[in-house]
Amino acid sequence: MTFKQVILYTTLLLIVLMGCAGAVVRKDAENTPDAPHRRAGAAVENSASVITIRPGDDVGARFREIALMKTVKQINFEPGDYVISQSLELPRTGSLVIVNGQGANLKAKGAIDIFRSIPTDQSQAMIWNKTRYLIHDFGRIEGGSRGVFIGSSFNTVIRNIEFIGQSTAAIDLVFCLMSTVENILVTNVGHDGIVLRSAVDSQTGKHEWKGTSFNNSQCNHTVVQSCRVYNKKECTGTSFKILQSTGVRLLDCISEGWPNEHAVFFDAEKCTTAKLFSIENFHLEHVPTNGALCFRSNGSIVTVDGLYLQVGSKTSPSIWIMNNGNYVFKNIPWWPEGAWVKSSNSPYVVIEQTRASFADFKNNWVNAEKPGQPIYQPYLDVKRKLVR
Repeated sequence: MTFKQVILYTTLLLIVLMGCAGAVVRKDAENTPDAPHRRAGAAVENSASVITIRPGDDVGARFREIALMKTVKQINFEPGDYVISQSLELPRTGSLVIVNGQGANLKAKGAIDIFRSIPTDQSQAMIWNKTRYLIHDFGRIEGGSRGVFIGSSFNTVIRNIEFIGQSTAAIDLVFCLMSTVENILVTNVGHDGIVLRSAVDSQTGKHEWKGTSFNNSQCNHTVVQSCRVYNKKECTGTSFKILQSTGVRLLDCISEGWPNEHAVFFDAEKCTTAKLFSIENFHLEHVPTNGALCFRSNGSIVTVDGLYLQVGSKTSPSIWIMNNGNYVFKNIPWWPEGAWVKSSNSPYVVIEQTRASFADFKNNWVNAEKPGQPIYQPYLDVKRKLVR
């Protein structure tokens, strides 16, 4: 065999071998199973970061899966209407979780808390406190016992939602520090509108979870801003309720509708650290049955800066100072006929830039502690009265 023939046969052999090898590789590739198809946004892995909820989904089942996930960052509801038959347990990731309604409407079936996350004890609450939520942009959250019920969080924000017809409260926050509730409409609530509280009830002694006290489970330094509560007929509760928490500010808010018990109730009883509460630019259009703005101090400073009352009532005080403390009232441009203040005997009160009729202690202030006696004068300081 000549040298040229050897080269030729060798080349042909290499070509044949390479072709066979390529065929084997292609055969293996054809036999490799495809990755399983998953619907976009399905909560089936513990590593998903963005979850999409769609009309027609079993929302309760989806949230049971989501609640176990540690890396979820955002839960998006597609626009549409959803019927919720069980509480939607929020995940605890130790970070920010965004729940974006995108205009969706949720309607509860039965007396459930729609969005919910409550710890079992204070040890768990201290861990869960690291998770914060941004819950926003739902068209309506309707029915149920509560619309949002969260225990233990830091810097949670609830924004731009209308809550309709809850029987217990639209929003109930427990041990939610430095949170923000803003641009909220509460319509036809059966009991309370927006509640900020510690995990211990000062009246009943009930603990929301084990290991709590008045001073270790508060909603300190939370802001409620640009919110309106419209109470339905025979409403039994309070529009804005702040219990055993300090540094809370109520800004640019409205209480209206049918009579309820109180428009605002700040209670620091039994809590030695609830020292500050302020209301700014509050608008009251209805007459609560047991005092409109009610304050139970514990050495606290309560400030009301900007108050408009539409009507007064001979049977229910516009302001009820329930015990001695420190109170500042200013910028009250209108004090309607029939409006009056029910007070303890000797609160320290500073009044500035209000109508003269508001500071008429003889005719418009009633001593509830010592009936028939005037309010103790040395602790009353009237700086300026409006004359125009």
